[in-house]
Amino acid sequence: MTQRDGAPGAGAQRYGHLPERARPEDLVVEVPAFEDDRPQPEPEPPAAAPELVAATRFAQASHAVPTIRRTQLRAGLWIAGVPIAALAVIAVVQVLLGD
Repeated sequence: MTQRDGAPGAGAQRYGHLPERARPEDLVVEVPAFEDDRPQPEPEPPAAAPELVAATRFAQASHAVPTIRRTQLRAGLWIAGVPIAALAVIAVVQVLLGD
């Protein structure tokens, strides 16, 4: 017959002996290394040629994805442009219909 968890003496048998302390090697977790596959920036031209440095940076910026500034500008134009366009349409309609 087996003892239930609530029966007297069950805990004494199960937890009668605890380890003295944890060993550090038991707590170490090894994480496998991975290759960094993110796109790397192009190498800078020699520092003796500032024109090449400027041209390289300009070329890299022209192919870049839209930045936050461009996105904010686009959003600002929509936010300001739509109400202004609506007011302009209302004004034109009022002028055409006559006061």
